[in-house]
Amino acid sequence: MADFASALEEWAKTVQNMVELTPKEQAEITKAGAEEFKKRLESETRQHHYSSHKDSVYGHMADGLTLQTKNVDGVVDGKSTVGWENAFHATNARRLNDGTKKYKADHFVTNVQNSAETQEAVLLAEKAEYDRLMKKKGAS
Repeated sequence: MADFASALEEWAKTVQNMVELTPKEQAEITKAGAEEFKKRLESETRQHHYSSHKDSVYGHMADGLTLQTKNVDGVVDGKSTVGWENAFHATNARRLNDGTKKYKADHFVTNVQNSAETQEAVLLAEKAEYDRLMKKKGAS
């Protein structure tokens, strides 16, 4: 009976190890999804808002997307975000997406966020990374 109890305890530890992901592991999973989202947002931005204007300081808005796996304090908390690193591009994207008195909104960011294809691609990328991590941890 003691062998069964120790085997059961070992199995519980193995399951717990696989279920409880560290913030670093969570960040790896969300980063995979964020990379997919970034790729789609870059494509949408190029398609709708890419110009022939050559800005040597800021470049093009579509080229200014960045991915971050840390929070604003620089701590890995398991979340990943995609956005514009340059404040000029971020403000311009918000104006174009949401509209102003002078700009009609085209919701290009919102459309990418709400797209079923994008959501599915992000989840599949995250699942692939999760499966890779589980295989690394010894899950079948």
